[in-house]
Amino acid sequence: MPKPRHVYETYIKATPDRIWHALTDGEMTSKYYFGTSFVGTAATGSDYRMEGAAGTVAITGTVIEANPFTKLVMTFTALWDPEAASEQPSLVTWEITPIDPTMSKLSVVHSDFGGLSKTWSLTRGGWEGIVSGLKTLLETGEAIGEIPGLDDEVDPVDLTALEHRERGIEIFNNTWTWIEMADRTPDDDESMIRSAYAAAYHWSFAAGRTVENDARSEWMLSRTHVLAGRGEHALFYARRSAAIVEANGLADFDLGYGLEAVARSLALLGRNEEAAKMKEAALLVPIDDDEDRKIFEADLAGGPWFGLEATA
Repeated sequence: MPKPRHVYETYIKATPDRIWHALTDGEMTSKYYFGTSFVGTAATGSDYRMEGAAGTVAITGTVIEANPFTKLVMTFTALWDPEAASEQPSLVTWEITPIDPTMSKLSVVHSDFGGLSKTWSLTRGGWEGIVSGLKTLLETGEAIGEIPGLDDEVDPVDLTALEHRERGIEIFNNTWTWIEMADRTPDDDESMIRSAYAAAYHWSFAAGRTVENDARSEWMLSRTHVLAGRGEHALFYARRSAAIVEANGLADFDLGYGLEAVARSLALLGRNEEAAKMKEAALLVPIDDDEDRKIFEADLAGGPWFGLEATA
């Protein structure tokens, strides 16, 4: 699953050793890295910091991997913002690839944010200026100076429809970890339900969202409440799922699961006669794909049914 990251690359009229020097020499970085100097040693395991002219430390980290003239990997903690400073360290990876005797490709990837964090937001626009400044410095010998139009303000942490889709898929799949967990605690049940709500939220804004996605989000909310023993909530979401199925003429897999969710919720509430009829209706739904049919039948045969088997 794609994770939030920033990626920039450029081609520079410079050899790998010159680029490496520009990345690891404090006097050089001060001319393109927003006035901060690299302080430390570009060696695996060494700590480093990016320090301003007044001695203010803007960034700290540890060099994870240092292959001179080729690759430099380091952790990154932004200290200029209190919220970002409290987050887990992210990761910056510089890679230098020679193209010909006078040209190299430089790429930087900023990743491992732990989601759409404050650090992700703060650094969203900065790398373009850093990479452009480094290129200008090496090719002209002069600092690029202020770049008109470069947004140096904090970008709001907002998601595109595609990012909502990615998060929706990821969290929907993660919710199954809770669903399939044996011996869940009450805290686990709460985490499972919150995960289902988060998945439904992201799917409601997702690119390519369909009515099937809506029905399945409601179904998952019903199933997680069933497993937590919250009957009224389970039935509420089961009926929402079934209503979406009916209103949009959905059949096959989604129709079966819409009926199953209502049946299971009714069984939890002790309404066994109604539950048995719904369960039987679910079992009779035609499902064309053999693999889907096997999955559905296995799920329908599995628990919990809260004693309904004896009456169905």
